[in-house]
Amino acid sequence: MRVGVLLTPGFLEAEAALVLEVCRLLGLEAFTFAKARSSLEGQAGAVWTPRFAFSGRPEMEALVIPGGASMRRMGRDPVVQGWLEEAWSHLQAVFLGANASLFLAEAGYLAGAVTAQALAREALAEKGFRVVEAPLVWHDKVCSTRGYLDLARAVLDWQLAPAEVRQHLGLLEPGREGSRR
Repeated sequence: MRVGVLLTPGFLEAEAALVLEVCRLLGLEAFTFAKARSSLEGQAGAVWTPRFAFSGRPEMEALVIPGGASMRRMGRDPVVQGWLEEAWSHLQAVFLGANASLFLAEAGYLAGAVTAQALAREALAEKGFRVVEAPLVWHDKVCSTRGYLDLARAVLDWQLAPAEVRQHLGLLEPGREGSRR
């Protein structure tokens, strides 16, 4: 199973790093990619160089879009929209970080009930989406989350992660063994 983590200008480094660590612990092949291979500065100021550009990235079964400062703009970018159109049918799951629902909304791939962090929930409601105040919401293959630890939990749930992995990450919830949806 391959998981691609899309980096955008001003991405949330904590979300990207946590998902990459979750994938490592679960034995999933994960990689970062972006519109181009040039370095990107995250919201906290760290500079990351994606492993692949759109044109050179391997196929993936799951896509993770960490939240960030440029979600709306990137969702409207014609190059990004073209890549998303080409990749969409091959994806089994799409995970959205803190405000990444705005990215999919702008790109035209968001439907049904959604969740996000507070400011993004307001913007999504203004666009007419049915917004749910929940840690995560599945609609078809898209899992919107409030981001950060909820994004990590969504990937763990999707892979039915054992309690040991959750405990290692400090995400073990009493009485919960993990289940998808």
